[in-house]
Amino acid sequence: MKKIINPFAKTKNFNCFGCSPKNEIGLKLEFFLENDCLLSFWEPDRAYEGYNSILHGGIQATIMDETAAWAVNVLLGTGGVTSNINIKYLKPVFLKKGKIKTKALLNNHKKRQAIFEVELFDGEKQLCAKGLVEYFVYPEKIAMKKLGFPGKAAFVK
Repeated sequence: MKKIINPFAKTKNFNCFGCSPKNEIGLKLEFFLENDCLLSFWEPDRAYEGYNSILHGGIQATIMDETAAWAVNVLLGTGGVTSNINIKYLKPVFLKKGKIKTKALLNNHKKRQAIFEVELFDGEKQLCAKGLVEYFVYPEKIAMKKLGFPGKAAFVK
């Protein structure tokens, strides 16, 4: 497993709710590459609670979407924007069960459309949510211009 560098963190005014280490209320997600999967591990706390010690479903969706976004960057070597997300919540994610894991795997890629299978596991490795996250992906040069994509090499040492 290889840790992914967050090249955006070095840019001025970067404040992504999902991955900026500077966003005070953000998730501060970090990512890892293992074979052809992008992974994230995150310790939930009560600030993101929905109902009675359960991680809010919207936060789960955000983590899954953010993991897919980083998969676009790292696996496809470009940038994009979410065009559709479809999540099936299978089990509640109890905060007390500890660090959760998300896993994104490329399902399909045609021209400017990429679909990722994303899974979210609780701290006891139980599959709690799964979904398909669809991205509109830009050609690399356009992603650099429109989204500030730094190039695929910026994410790895």
